[in-house]
Amino acid sequence: MMQKNVRYACMALIVALSAFPAAAPGVSQTRQLHIPVDAACQAAAALPQHVAALPQFGQALLRRKNVRILAIGSSSTEGVGATSRAANYPSQLQSLLQAALPDEQIEVINLGIGGEVAQKTAERIEKETIRLSPDLVLWQVGTNDALTNTPIADYEATVQGALRFLKGRNFDLLLVGMQWTRKLAANPAYAAVRDATARLAEAENVTLVSRYDSMRKLAEASGREDMIGPDHLHMNDLGYRCLAQQVAIGLSRAVSGEASAKQL
Repeated sequence: MMQKNVRYACMALIVALSAFPAAAPGVSQTRQLHIPVDAACQAAAALPQHVAALPQFGQALLRRKNVRILAIGSSSTEGVGATSRAANYPSQLQSLLQAALPDEQIEVINLGIGGEVAQKTAERIEKETIRLSPDLVLWQVGTNDALTNTPIADYEATVQGALRFLKGRNFDLLLVGMQWTRKLAANPAYAAVRDATARLAEAENVTLVSRYDSMRKLAEASGREDMIGPDHLHMNDLGYRCLAQQVAIGLSRAVSGEASAKQL
């Protein structure tokens, strides 16, 4: 009788559990980030086709912890050309992510230094990631190496070494590429660094946010360079806002299950 009752109890439990819908694969492992995009930016048009997964960043969001992002690079990270610190791209990115994730505490630390080349930034990356233990690193890179004629082989070795350092220590990374202006686009050294950055991102399975493509497409559509300041080099407030939205959408795709399957 006892065995019969146990069997009935097990059957009842199975029936009860079958009444609950099964969770869709991956739902419990991802977060949805709803990022608004200004009509003036249309950043989604230039998102990369390949978006690498960001497992550490994604887990930080799932744990609903304080999320720390390290933004590092040169003047485009520092915010040269912006009318205030609140208008630089890391600050605007923090505002976008905080609005999308009101239950989390989002911290975007701005470690941009104007004029810095990749080698100097790579040295800081090793020190600062160990010191700050970020959930995500945003590395804006390339422009100053092109403008100072850094040999391509040296540039590639520096960037690849830094990427592998970060991957070897399980730091998630997203690369932010070079800006576009008509003046810079005509420079062969500039194009060479742009192409080298794209090759490295693909080889190392890292998402590259191409503001070059985004800015070029918007300029071609409008006939104006609306995102660049009067020095024809640094972004203005609109440019930084569009970049922040482009980065935020890339992060959204990476943690919402839309990341490409390729893993190295």
